[in-house]
Amino acid sequence: MLLLALPAAAQEPDVRAVIGQPVLALAQQPEMTTALRFNAGGYRTALAARLRDPGPPVALAEDRYLHGYGCLPASCREGGAFLAYDLREERVFLLLLEQGRVRLSVPPNPHDWPAALRPALAPFSPALSEAIGR
Repeated sequence: MLLLALPAAAQEPDVRAVIGQPVLALAQQPEMTTALRFNAGGYRTALAARLRDPGPPVALAEDRYLHGYGCLPASCREGGAFLAYDLREERVFLLLLEQGRVRLSVPPNPHDWPAALRPALAPFSPALSEAIGR
């Protein structure tokens, strides 16, 4: 019996398939699960809860950055999680807000975040969106 193997690219689903879905779909991608577990530290439970909250669907910025967020119904300022993934560098950007404060930021310095994420971050946290980028 002859078995034909498909190329690896055809077998693995493209992470871009999460565009239009809730941010939780992005967080559950194989590319993200280990990075989130490693970076969440003591905020794993809070992060998991906020990623299940309502928010806009995952979108793509500059054909490179998948991004989305979830927030408590009251407001993102009361509690929310912003998540982005750089398709080229396979890098995660993460922000967790609780009671108006940043509890977790990956990377921690907003200047290390790409300026391309500024418009996506603006509805989530206007002040932080102005601080990002080099």
